[in-house]
Amino acid sequence: MAQPLLAGYRGSSPRLRRFLLYIFLAVACAAYGFAFGIYAPARMMPFVVPAVAVTSLILWCLPLGDYAPISALEPLFIAYFAALLLWPNYLALALGNLPWITVARLTGVPLVLTLLACLSISRPFRTELRTILGADALTYRFMLILIALWTGSILLSSDPGTSLNRYSLAMLNYAGIFFVSCYLFSRPGFADLWVRMLLVMLTIMCAMAIWEDRLQILPWVGHIPSFLSVDDPVVQKILRPTFNTLDGNYRVKATATTPLGLSELLGLSMPFTMHFLIGKHAWQLRLAAAVLLPLFVYVILLTDSRLGVVAGCASVMFYLLIWAALRWRQQKTSLLAPVIVMSYPALFAAFIAATFLVDKLKYKFWGRGSQQASTQGRLDQWSMGIPKIILNPIGHGIGQGAETLGFRNLAGELTIDSYWLTVLLEIGVAGFIVYYGLMLRGAFSAARTVVNMGQDREFGLLLPMSVALLNFVIVKIAFSQDANHPLIFMMLGATVALTYRASKLRPLPGADLRAVAKRANRLARVRVR
Repeated sequence: MAQPLLAGYRGSSPRLRRFLLYIFLAVACAAYGFAFGIYAPARMMPFVVPAVAVTSLILWCLPLGDYAPISALEPLFIAYFAALLLWPNYLALALGNLPWITVARLTGVPLVLTLLACLSISRPFRTELRTILGADALTYRFMLILIALWTGSILLSSDPGTSLNRYSLAMLNYAGIFFVSCYLFSRPGFADLWVRMLLVMLTIMCAMAIWEDRLQILPWVGHIPSFLSVDDPVVQKILRPTFNTLDGNYRVKATATTPLGLSELLGLSMPFTMHFLIGKHAWQLRLAAAVLLPLFVYVILLTDSRLGVVAGCASVMFYLLIWAALRWRQQKTSLLAPVIVMSYPALFAAFIAATFLVDKLKYKFWGRGSQQASTQGRLDQWSMGIPKIILNPIGHGIGQGAETLGFRNLAGELTIDSYWLTVLLEIGVAGFIVYYGLMLRGAFSAARTVVNMGQDREFGLLLPMSVALLNFVIVKIAFSQDANHPLIFMMLGATVALTYRASKLRPLPGADLRAVAKRANRLARVRVR
């Protein structure tokens, strides 16, 4: 007869100990209820902490076994990924002063809880995930240090409730997504699936943006069910049409919250379209990429955002240089690759000169009129922020960047426009080094793995991921919104996972890299079957 699953969890303890425990629980519950009666519903976040602690304790106490819900990770991750891009995050259930119940949270919270349950229940799962993370130990250490800095910064915050809310979002959308990605992207075929899903969903977003441009308003305005309508000034501002104050052109945003957010997303995703366009892929994929690339550019222009233009140009320039350098290294007889590499300084200088000399490109790249005022606002923010960073280099708490800076735009709204400045103000100089060191390390690891394994199949996807991570570091100088950050942490997890897969197939010196990559692909197809 099989032993009961919970055997060994029942035991006896002295009556006095049980009595003292009951007394402690009664006092704690009474104090919790008394505090809730005083502070609720104005301050709800501190009252969520005990529920989270109890849930964590339950997950930690789960008995070992082979019943871990590992198979649920992939569908939950895909659902979260789709909700992140295709559903407006501001259409949510708002219950009192509790955090909004968004579709991303409805899929992301079960995903992270499932990950924690798998870690608690399954020893083989823990071992495999630890092995995957060990393939890039520096990225893993950076991630752990970043989590520790986020956690410690709560103690520095002047508003612990807001910081707890931001901290929970960081654990869900950044740390949790990173560790889930490390596991899922180690499966053969998953990285290819992820990139194709990304491009399909971006195509849908572009179609929404073109539709929105024709209507001159978001298509769902006036058709939102009452239970999804959030009575919040920020949401009402998002739902209102956005126009350029200089020329009156409408600025699209699709499912993003701002035109800048949509343009950033498309700019960071352009390396993937270039990968399918330039690489050796089926003609159907190359044709689709040839259509998507100008589509992305067109929608970026509809956002009327310099950020998207800079991100798109940086994607093209970075990808072209790295692709040519890799091709030259792997194909010594190539003529095109060395020409691109050797002439790249001249090409880059000519491009920069064109941004000053060609009027249309100059206005799209450097801006004019009201956009110059926006540039001046960013410079003013740095002038205000640097003295505060010097006075307190350890940070003011996660989620407190804008409040600490104290800068208000012409409309009187508290704002901060640079994520570099946000990180410095929230988790300090050390946090800045760790956060952006994590991004640069991911870009380096991805590029190194591509050099070792070649550009065939899934290992080749590390090239556009490396470009996207580099591009992200540049873009965040002038953009502070974090709606697209979960995608970046997915890419970081993917670089660790694919580096792990490459480490198992690492070629010897002088080995045929293309043969090794083909062998890896054959093994992947066998595992999928």
